[in-house]
Amino acid sequence: MAKTTQKKCFIISPLGMDDTETRRKADGLINSVIKPVLKSMDFIVIAPHEIDTPGSITKQVIQHLLDDELVIANLSELNPNVMYELAVRHAKRLPVICLVEKGTKLPFDIATERTIFYEDDMAGVEVLKPKLEKAVNEAISEKEPDKPIYRVVSDSIMREVAVKDDAQSYILSKLDELTSQISMLRNSNNNDTLIALTDVID
Repeated sequence: MAKTTQKKCFIISPLGMDDTETRRKADGLINSVIKPVLKSMDFIVIAPHEIDTPGSITKQVIQHLLDDELVIANLSELNPNVMYELAVRHAKRLPVICLVEKGTKLPFDIATERTIFYEDDMAGVEVLKPKLEKAVNEAISEKEPDKPIYRVVSDSIMREVAVKDDAQSYILSKLDELTSQISMLRNSNNNDTLIALTDVID
């Protein structure tokens, strides 16, 4: 009987040096939540600081980001390495789940992405587990994951096709205006913004 190949889940996370608060929090999340949940769903879980095979760590990390069935990104502390690795994963348009400690203000570029906010305490562990399991099931069953880089590329292709079509060009310009107004609305409670948004829609 052929042996089934387990799915792989790669974790990207702020790590810090040994014995730092960053490492303690990262390992706590990985060992108390991510590994138990993912192993129960028949995933092999790999964290970058646990890679012990010879060769370039950076190359192996990129390979996991490009090839593994699932990536879980811990966005807490808004670590630059984590953001870079998340972008690599987005470019491949494969399933990714973002986790972040409550109280973290996400950058604008990823604020609209599906993210699970969690409390970093023992009660938070138990609350997070079922949320993560649900998110994993949704992520791996999604046939066409929607990622920001893919959206930009698709948008560029759509614009090229619409160049000679006045109606499509008009619609795209209105969508651009609407997107800008929504961005303004997110950052303002000003009634003038609401009126401007209504004008664009009309």
